[in-house]
Amino acid sequence: MKVVEFRYLGGNEVPANWRGILSNVAYRYGGELLNSSSIEVKSFNRLERRDTYNVIGIMKGEIEPDRYIVFGNHRDAWSLGSVDPTSGTAAMLEITRVLGEMAKNGFRPRRTLMFCSWGAEEYGLIGSIEYVEEYVKVFGARIISYLNVDIAVQ
Repeated sequence: MKVVEFRYLGGNEVPANWRGILSNVAYRYGGELLNSSSIEVKSFNRLERRDTYNVIGIMKGEIEPDRYIVFGNHRDAWSLGSVDPTSGTAAMLEITRVLGEMAKNGFRPRRTLMFCSWGAEEYGLIGSIEYVEEYVKVFGARIISYLNVDIAVQ
């Protein structure tokens, strides 16, 4: 692995608790290059077509079934995803588990509850956009609230 030449980056040094373990690097905020320096970045990417899926669960409302409360969260992540989106996935699964238990005892929500697990969010909100575009007229008239739960903890 090649070490990036951080010595060419300007800006103030970051606080001590932000610094990494490399001893020969001045950790800076950056934002400018020193001494008219330039950096060449080479990126090697493959363009691939991949399928992605949305998973939608619905609990029909008893009094206003044509009014929707939507809970949404995506499943993909750029990194390991422990906060975004996995904490939201855990929260949404627990919400649906509890509501399922309540439904066994006769509970019915006033309005229809939708639970949406979106695919391909990190690649430009693809899953949610495609789904909403398909039903835009219905959703525009019926959705009361959308709760984004992709980062449930910090």
